[in-house]
Amino acid sequence: MQKEDRVKFDSCIYRALQFVEAKGTRAEQKKALRLQLPESPIYEFLAASPTHAPPSPDITYQKLAEIVEAEEKELINTQIAARKSRLGATERTVTIQVKQEVWKKSPLQDLYAKIIDWTKDDQVRRDTEAKQLKLGYSYLEVLGAADKSEQRDKVLEWAKGIVILKVPYELAWKLEIEWQDVNSIGDYDVTVLRNYVDLFPNTGLATLLRAFLDSEISPFPVVEPEEQEEDEGGVSLIQDIGPDERLDFIIDGLETEKTSILGHRILGEYYLLLSEYENAVDVCRRGLTAVARQAQISGLKFQKNSDAIAVLLATALVHYQAPRHHNEATASFKDVLTRNPQNTGALIGLGLILEEQGEFEQAAGFLRQALISNPNDLKVISEAAWCEVQQGHYDLGIGELKVCLERITGVDPQSRDLKAQVLWRIGSAVWDSEPEKRSSREGAYYYFMQALRSNPNFAPAFTGLGIYYADISGDIERANKCFQKAFELSSGEYEAAERLARSFADTKDWELVEIVARRAADADKKRTTVGKAASWPQVALGVVELNNLNFPLAIQAFQAALRTSPKDVHSWIGLGEAYSNLGRYIAATKAFKQAQTLDPDNWFITYMMSNVEQELGEYDTACEGYRAVLSKRPDEFGVIMALTEALVAASFSNLNTGLFGRAAATAREALQVAKQLVKINPTAFNLWKAVGDACSVFSWVQSLLDEFPADDVSEILGTNIDKAEFNILSEADGVGASTLDTYNDLPLLEKCLLASVLAYKRGIYASAEDRHAHAVAWYNLGTAEYRALLCPEDRATKYRKAAITCFKRAIKLEPGNSDFWNALGIATSDVNARVAQHALVRALNINEKSARIWTNLGTLYMIHGDYQLANDAFTRGQSADPDYSHAWVGQGLVALATGQTKDAPGLFEHAFQLSASENYSNLVKLQFASTTFDVLLEQHRTDSSLTSLLNPMFAAHQLIQQKARDPISLRLAALYEERAGDFEGAVAKLSQVCDILEAKYEESEATEDLIMYAQATADKARGYLGLKDYENAIESAELSFTLSQDLELPKCRLSAHLTAGLAYYFTGKIDESLEMFRIALTESKENPDVVALLAQVLWAKGGDEEREVAMQQLMGSIEKNPEHLLSTMLLGVIGALQGDEAIVDSVMEDLEMVNGVGKRPDEDIKKVNKLLLTLGEISGRNTSSICTTAIFLNPSNSAAWKSLADISDEPFPANMALGLALSKTMPDLKDLCEALESSGTIDHDQMSLVIAPWRAEGWKRLEQDIAA
Repeated sequence: MQKEDRVKFDSCIYRALQFVEAKGTRAEQKKALRLQLPESPIYEFLAASPTHAPPSPDITYQKLAEIVEAEEKELINTQIAARKSRLGATERTVTIQVKQEVWKKSPLQDLYAKIIDWTKDDQVRRDTEAKQLKLGYSYLEVLGAADKSEQRDKVLEWAKGIVILKVPYELAWKLEIEWQDVNSIGDYDVTVLRNYVDLFPNTGLATLLRAFLDSEISPFPVVEPEEQEEDEGGVSLIQDIGPDERLDFIIDGLETEKTSILGHRILGEYYLLLSEYENAVDVCRRGLTAVARQAQISGLKFQKNSDAIAVLLATALVHYQAPRHHNEATASFKDVLTRNPQNTGALIGLGLILEEQGEFEQAAGFLRQALISNPNDLKVISEAAWCEVQQGHYDLGIGELKVCLERITGVDPQSRDLKAQVLWRIGSAVWDSEPEKRSSREGAYYYFMQALRSNPNFAPAFTGLGIYYADISGDIERANKCFQKAFELSSGEYEAAERLARSFADTKDWELVEIVARRAADADKKRTTVGKAASWPQVALGVVELNNLNFPLAIQAFQAALRTSPKDVHSWIGLGEAYSNLGRYIAATKAFKQAQTLDPDNWFITYMMSNVEQELGEYDTACEGYRAVLSKRPDEFGVIMALTEALVAASFSNLNTGLFGRAAATAREALQVAKQLVKINPTAFNLWKAVGDACSVFSWVQSLLDEFPADDVSEILGTNIDKAEFNILSEADGVGASTLDTYNDLPLLEKCLLASVLAYKRGIYASAEDRHAHAVAWYNLGTAEYRALLCPEDRATKYRKAAITCFKRAIKLEPGNSDFWNALGIATSDVNARVAQHALVRALNINEKSARIWTNLGTLYMIHGDYQLANDAFTRGQSADPDYSHAWVGQGLVALATGQTKDAPGLFEHAFQLSASENYSNLVKLQFASTTFDVLLEQHRTDSSLTSLLNPMFAAHQLIQQKARDPISLRLAALYEERAGDFEGAVAKLSQVCDILEAKYEESEATEDLIMYAQATADKARGYLGLKDYENAIESAELSFTLSQDLELPKCRLSAHLTAGLAYYFTGKIDESLEMFRIALTESKENPDVVALLAQVLWAKGGDEEREVAMQQLMGSIEKNPEHLLSTMLLGVIGALQGDEAIVDSVMEDLEMVNGVGKRPDEDIKKVNKLLLTLGEISGRNTSSICTTAIFLNPSNSAAWKSLADISDEPFPANMALGLALSKTMPDLKDLCEALESSGTIDHDQMSLVIAPWRAEGWKRLEQDIAA
């Protein structure tokens, strides 16, 4: 090329490159730059230009790298922004993916290498190496684990090169330091560490290293100040500082270098040196996280670093809250030893754990194995020797300890601590090996004192001295000072702490016990006597919390104690007691059973379990437990008292469930136990409450008053007593010391009532020191006074006045008790409505959710005629407790008072069903039984099945058990027995009623008594009639209508005349019978029932004239009362007997109409169908048609299906009869048995007999089916 052409070419190329650099795109600029690189095919031609030669390649590579850097940064940001909004994407995941994609194709690393190769500028080279390392490290961070190896090698090579040249680029130095995987910090290159500190003095890692390199735990030789000054021109500012300041520097350094593996190792070791185990645990756990982070970035395992930190962590866990974390520490040590069997730290750690657990032989083995690799470790030598001592090898152990003592020559704090420990251990070994020489001051005492001279703050030595002074010298004051000093120095000195706590507990100073126990429990490092549980601080805390009534905290404390010592009986007992006091009785039972498993002969556990059983209502089991304890400790007052209270509680429980016989028996037994108790401690308030309660039981079960142990009660009341105590309120109630003198002459009911009053009066004196108990005592006395008011018939008002006084005094002592206000409201309800309302409203202000108080308020309103308010109050009571029966009774009474009589029976029945748990209430039973009977009378039901009578009969019978001489209850029970066919029982009760009323009438001559006597006599006459004792029936009936001659008792007289008429009829005295029926007919104004009876008697007399009269009477009655079913049916029977088909046909038509129209009771339908079938057979009609018609009209009547089954060979009717009988909510026993028998199978016959074995028809049917 010609020279001129070359100049022109160079000029053109230059201008083109300049234009591209100024105006071109990045792609064009990169292309232009690549033309100027040595790799370009025209590079040599361009380089030969005399005027416009290209720049040096390193400059071109730098420009090209800058463009690529900008492009990649922009691309990364754009892609991240675009992708992170995708569904399910996270910014971190998107960032990693984008960087991986961009840097995988990036030419930057090669460009940086070219720059480093071509440049002659050291600064450019250093900057580029830094960029190369930073980019390589960033790329390594985002690479997957499988792809890291090659890139990591590059990064390490680049970092190492920078470190070798001592280039001050921190990332390279950190990678060189942090990515070293070494067993010991001593394996690091100290030169690198010191150079790092010099190059980056203000970094966190430099601060940390500077503090460490000059510390006592540094494995590197200390650089003397002169040497430092000579080499580096300065003196270390950290070398002469104290441990606390050095620790602060290390902590501050690690705060800014939170991912430093080395930093965490250094701080962990320093915390162990200072025995700050909790902090060491925290740092080591964070250190393991840092190792995992560095491993994730680099792809290296860092197993040695990880093991080293794991050993540090496990070593800290050996001491931190020991032995809570021993399992974790053991696992860590064993894991490390699987990879490095000679790891000294792990061997020592396992040895220490085994030593703590009392496995001294194994512990010694591990410790001696550790000594193989480090025979000069005096600490390990000491521990191995101590293990020998603990095994009883005193000579060997003491010898090794003394050798160790001779080798301790240092005067630094660690050496002095070790020396003190060795001296103390020698002293402890001497103490245990030579008990007879413990009093010698040349023995253990000498070594304890020498230990304190070596280290005046060595706590175990003070504990040893305290034990010496306490157990040998008897100087308790000096001993306690030693224990206090030991505990002040180390709250983990469990022996000293426990002895201190016991001394405080002996003086009932529970606050100091709590302080000592809590500090001991919170101690990081605990030292206990070998073989002794380390759980006592938690147990002590549990006892303190029990005394403070903080039961949840007590539970926590005992549970913590059991985690440490799962076989500690006292902890299980404490846990059970805490659960029990908190009302968690099932959990308490489990705790006590566990305690009993560990200590079967411990009587206290049995006692506590019995307490829990009592709270659960298992009184029999509780009493058995108390008796078992008393068989071993017969004079244990608390157990005898508990047995008495359990028996009383069992008595009331039996009373509530209707087991009146058992209630009386347990009350009697309670009084027997009280006889023993009053001789031991007659001033116990609970004793007199129990006696009063036991006596009051008999006032609730008056049928068993004969079983009241009056002599025993008299003896109890008169034992160890100043009789003046009985004179409390004697001016009001007339019950005092004189009552005891005349006690044996009183009626039985008064005996039990007044005994209760006297017992509660003794309770007033017994509770004088306790305000709450005193208030309860006045309340108990008030209830007894009010009970004495209610039970006797004369109702002496003096008892009401005394009761009101008692309740007022109880309220004065404890005005916030709703029960006291409620009682006052009840006592004043009959005498002062305003006071009663005020008291009940105050009670509701205190306890708004009490159903009992709302019910009492409703009763007050009802008494005074405000039925709307009463109903509202009863409704509120039901809302507060739907199972409270009295609220429903009250609403039933309101319904009766307001004329809503249809609602009342259902309410009373519901109340009775709810009262199973409070069977002592007479009101519920009386209202239910009497109202149900009234309903039966209103419905004219004489066909009541035994099932329907069962509940009211049961209620009536319970009434007479509780009120044995109440004529109303006795008569009501008798009337139910009459309907059930138990005429003998009815007559017996009615005879008792008559005797009671006769005695009352003779005394009072009250017309009311005479009326009741006449009624009871008429009832008794019917009973005799049912027994077929006609003479007595006639006698009682005549007496009844004679007594009622001048009284308005039409129903009573009608009953008596009818009874007499029937009795005369059955004795064959037809004329007398007819006379009675005629009188009855006249007095009843031709009642159709009476007409029907008269017709039967006339027909039975047998004369034509009488039979004609009977027919006329029936015809006339049917004409006047066409709906009277009995008369129609009787006419049909007479017509059939006479063979009068016209009458039969007419009656059958009427009965078929009756059967198909209106709602008739099942019993009426059954009778009508039976008569229709009989009349049909007599008149020759199709009986099958009659049965199917009856079924069509009443398809749900099982008796109709049964009738069809009797005349049919098909099984379907029998199956339908049985299905319908079973489908009823309360099956009729007779219908059910007949349905079973109609099936004709022996199995069903047997089932019928199981249901009603008294039915003769059932046995006959079985016999027939067997024969068939």
